[in-house]
Amino acid sequence: MIEKTLAKRYAAALLCVSQKENTLDETGGLLRALHDAYEQTPLLRALFQHPKLSKAKRKALIRKPFKSNTKKSFLKFLDLLVEKNRIGILPEISNAYNDLADAAQGVVHVQVHSFLPLSDKEKGQLQEKLKSITGKTVVMEHATDPSLLGGVSLRIGNSVVDGTVANRLKELEEKLNRLQR
Repeated sequence: MIEKTLAKRYAAALLCVSQKENTLDETGGLLRALHDAYEQTPLLRALFQHPKLSKAKRKALIRKPFKSNTKKSFLKFLDLLVEKNRIGILPEISNAYNDLADAAQGVVHVQVHSFLPLSDKEKGQLQEKLKSITGKTVVMEHATDPSLLGGVSLRIGNSVVDGTVANRLKELEEKLNRLQR
């Protein structure tokens, strides 16, 4: 839990600097790339956790993949993570940064699950409806799930709108069970 709190603080600070420099997307991309490399490379994680590797060498290691035109503020942020021994929460920082940047830009991510694939027209209509409801730019991720038996389920942040046949059958079963008691 403390890692998430710390990650949000670091992400908020980086977001503030990125907004001032007008580099929200660029910083987000760099952070995602670093996050992916950290997650997918066990050797990299082991190097950052090795007790005999000095902080100076860790800083040099984490800075190495970035071009000379990378903003100094981002490189200083990386140095701070090394200095405070926070590289281990890099994935959480990246996720928190993306959430905060989306909120700052008025973007909401929606996960759509349906029994059958939605047509482009249906996706467009759903996206427009969600945009009018939320007042935000909607980015949809769509997946099919045969276990739903029909209908659509939406996840927006922590909220779920479940209009699937499977959910309605489950609700009906629960009502019938309550009546039998």
